[in-house]
Amino acid sequence: LGQKPWADHYDLYLKLYSSCAEVELCIGNFKEMDVMLDKVFSNATCLDDKIDVYFTLVSALHSQGKMNQSLEVGLAVLSQLGESFPTYSDLKSIIVVEFVKTKQLIKEKTDDDFLTMNALADSHKIAAMRMMLLLAHHSFVTSREIFFLIILRMVQTTINHGICDESAFALASLGSMMGNTFGDYDGAHRFGQISLRLLERTNSKNAISGVHTVVFIFIHPWIAHYRTCLKPLKIAYNEGYRSGNTITAVIAATNIYTISLLCGEELGVMDTMLRKYFQRMVEQKQELYWKYCIPFWQAVAYLMGEPNDPGQLSEEAMDEGQLLKEALENNRVRAAVLIYHIRSWLAYIFGNYEKAAKMTEEKQSITLLPNPHYLTCNYLFIDGLVSFEMVRKTGETKWKTIAQNSLEEIEKHALNPPINSEHKLFLLQAESAYIAGDIEIARRKYDDAIRSADKNGFVQDQALANERAGHFYSNRSNASLASRYYGQAHSIYLKWGAKRKADHIIQSHR
Repeated sequence: LGQKPWADHYDLYLKLYSSCAEVELCIGNFKEMDVMLDKVFSNATCLDDKIDVYFTLVSALHSQGKMNQSLEVGLAVLSQLGESFPTYSDLKSIIVVEFVKTKQLIKEKTDDDFLTMNALADSHKIAAMRMMLLLAHHSFVTSREIFFLIILRMVQTTINHGICDESAFALASLGSMMGNTFGDYDGAHRFGQISLRLLERTNSKNAISGVHTVVFIFIHPWIAHYRTCLKPLKIAYNEGYRSGNTITAVIAATNIYTISLLCGEELGVMDTMLRKYFQRMVEQKQELYWKYCIPFWQAVAYLMGEPNDPGQLSEEAMDEGQLLKEALENNRVRAAVLIYHIRSWLAYIFGNYEKAAKMTEEKQSITLLPNPHYLTCNYLFIDGLVSFEMVRKTGETKWKTIAQNSLEEIEKHALNPPINSEHKLFLLQAESAYIAGDIEIARRKYDDAIRSADKNGFVQDQALANERAGHFYSNRSNASLASRYYGQAHSIYLKWGAKRKADHIIQSHR
């Protein structure tokens, strides 16, 4: 091709090296990808010709867990495309202003208005929407404020300039923001449905993964059983890999195994599922996400009776303590809170209340970011159970405060919809009544919790409610009823696959 191939065959070389860089990203070969990227950045003559490799670079930094670098590069590109974002100002005040501006834009628009908008034609606006979509995934992990600003800008761009493939994701995310941040669940549901209808209108296969992850992680759980989210998320997982949207695919996978565990999926099935997702994430070098998988996998293995210690992991993974340290050092708040929560949960159900309290207390020191309904409810549930136990043991005001707050918040969540959280509320009410000496109320609420968990398929919580009722009757010297409830808990834990926990009941309550 001559001595000056870039000069003589510019378009061919640009396409060749850009495509090769993308291929190397897909197989996780980041060193070779960097070589390809350097060639393009050194020889491309304008921003338009560098856009595709900027997408590749930002995605690669995200995949390697270099979230701050990813965000920095992406925001710099957006600035060149005419979409600048503040990073050091009072972002909360700016968010309020931008949210009000966005609400004014959508105020007079009907659902059909959104569905009949003209297509976005400006090439730089299209590129900006693509980059904002990427950065929305990145900033969700690291910067709540930047995430909000990006979503609001995407919605404003859609309304002011037209619809593109990324618009459905933007509208779904606006719905998520309305529900999870501002408590507007009707607005959340509306924009979730608009985004799904917009997918049908645009027939964009590439957008399915991103839209489904938002709608069925952050909106749908407020109105239906968590299990109904699993099928759409599996579609998001498969479509994400099919279309090259690896990040949304692994986000879908992360929430599939989270929901499955919280809904009482049999632990042997969970172990197989986690191995499958973990291996694929490792193969694709999705470091940030395979690390999220480890605490769940460890918990499942421990409950089944595999490792001797809940802090011990296989060599192919990492030590959980190191994961927690890394999460705290890199400001990965969601990862840190998740690890604290799983540690607290395991310690509590195995009767190590002091360790559970320590984990709960350390978690309380972290400012929580908005989480999916199912995680928020489970965090409140375990925090409440641990705190009521510590009130019983110590009487300390700090534990009374956490317990009461958890109970009040669960009461709100149990309304949307009751099928997901009602049993959690009943069990917390039982523990509260027990401490207050309201024996008849406690008896009734324990049974209500057991029936509700059974009816709605939360087998692990059904077992736990039976065990707590067993403690209640044992402490009241009613050995016959205590034995009955312990026996039911033992049987249900075995049905779930939690052999170590079932054995623990026998050993603790002979």
